[in-house]
Amino acid sequence: MKNHFLSVGLIALSLTATQCKSGLVTMSNSCYNMISTGQSQNKSGDYSSALDNFNKVLSKCDAYDAKEKAYAGKAAALNGLRQYNDALTAANAGLKINSSSLDNLFERANAELALGMTGDARTDLATITNLTGKNRNMPQRATIYAKIAETEMKQAAYTDALQHIGDAISMDPTNLNFYVQRGDINVAAGNFSTAVSNYDEAISKGRNDAEVWKARTVTIIKLYQQKYGTESAGSLKKKISASDKQTLCSSIQTAQSKGLKDVQVDLVQATVCQ
Repeated sequence: MKNHFLSVGLIALSLTATQCKSGLVTMSNSCYNMISTGQSQNKSGDYSSALDNFNKVLSKCDAYDAKEKAYAGKAAALNGLRQYNDALTAANAGLKINSSSLDNLFERANAELALGMTGDARTDLATITNLTGKNRNMPQRATIYAKIAETEMKQAAYTDALQHIGDAISMDPTNLNFYVQRGDINVAAGNFSTAVSNYDEAISKGRNDAEVWKARTVTIIKLYQQKYGTESAGSLKKKISASDKQTLCSSIQTAQSKGLKDVQVDLVQATVCQ
């Protein structure tokens, strides 16, 4: 009987310990919704609102996974606000909860790059790459490689960024955002003609929206400004060939039909395409 009660007591103690450590692992629906909202705000560039949201998560949500994601979201918002030291602190707090948190590793790497801590950033990216290699879920791995490419683009390491976004496309060719991202990297690298081809590939595969058409159109404008040696719409109108004008104005027209509203594009249209 004593052994029975001892066994029951040990089980109860074990359950209690598990609850203390893991009972708070899974976040509530309300915390999940706040985190999702904050992530959307970061994605749209509303970093101040995202920061407020993630601070609320950290004050109201006790689950470990909620706090881990909240610190990553807070770090992303602070990076967006260029408060890099605070972003580094937030990411480190998230990594204390989970040292393998890819989101926090990415945000720490971004903060380190901005602070000139290039060696530390490369170490974090190497850690991310090693962790990614253990993931057999190809779409998830592809997303991670795309994130690495994004970080490398911010570092102006365009060759590496193009290599990693190419890896992402190979792993998950159905994710059309990767084709757009490859175009964005080529734009940042000054490869405007190649970037237009990247956007065309995304469009041909079904990514036929205002965002990609804006990217394509603005890149064509940059391509022709480079080709004709002018940033003046008036001067471009005088220099541009008939075929290039047709390409440019057709792209503008399609982009606007998709809902594009952009002052620069409107100016070029009013000047060059009339």
